[in-house]
Amino acid sequence: MVQSTMVQSTTRTVRRARTISPGSLALLAATLFATIAAAGYPKPAPVSRSWELDFEPGPLRLYLDRQTGESYWYFTYVVSNESGADRIWAPQFTLFTDTGKILESGRDVPPDITTELIELLGNDLLEQQNEAIGDVFQGPEHAIDGIVIWPARNLKVNEISLFIAGVSGETARVMHPISGESIVLRKTLQRNYLIPGNAAALGSEPVRLVDERWILR
Repeated sequence: MVQSTMVQSTTRTVRRARTISPGSLALLAATLFATIAAAGYPKPAPVSRSWELDFEPGPLRLYLDRQTGESYWYFTYVVSNESGADRIWAPQFTLFTDTGKILESGRDVPPDITTELIELLGNDLLEQQNEAIGDVFQGPEHAIDGIVIWPARNLKVNEISLFIAGVSGETARVMHPISGESIVLRKTLQRNYLIPGNAAALGSEPVRLVDERWILR
């Protein structure tokens, strides 16, 4: 009963959110998803019932373009396939900050920034997100090295969550608490980071990872 009341209360708040800022609306949406999780929505199986790729995450870092003064978050990874069959690699990388911003990877990132970062990292195998999408064949020799980039418009952040979908085929179907429609949740890797001070002072140091878990989102 308490959990049901929590969901109903959060739902009413979101429905009334007609004139609030996009950042506040994003925060409300995050609160709703947290409330849904608390209300007993499904969690990933302890032993996966579906295929899963081998995903090796790299660090999350900040890059400053000295020519424009613009900053960008970037993240590297290696994904390989030992699942027993060829798969399609079509990931989604989403950053959520404690300022209420939800950032989709690749959006508003100039092509020359990607080129600069690949040159900086010295890895000619790195593929940007739109190039990495496609078949991932079985075996380590077919592994994909990828880089993902987001604009960092606001550096006054202390907490960042990175959600990575597409690594696993596990899903769950649930009822949307607002629309009542049936929706599909995907097994997603959530990585939580902490920036104790000024993000601009990080330089090229990795953002500190404090937690990593699988969720259905």
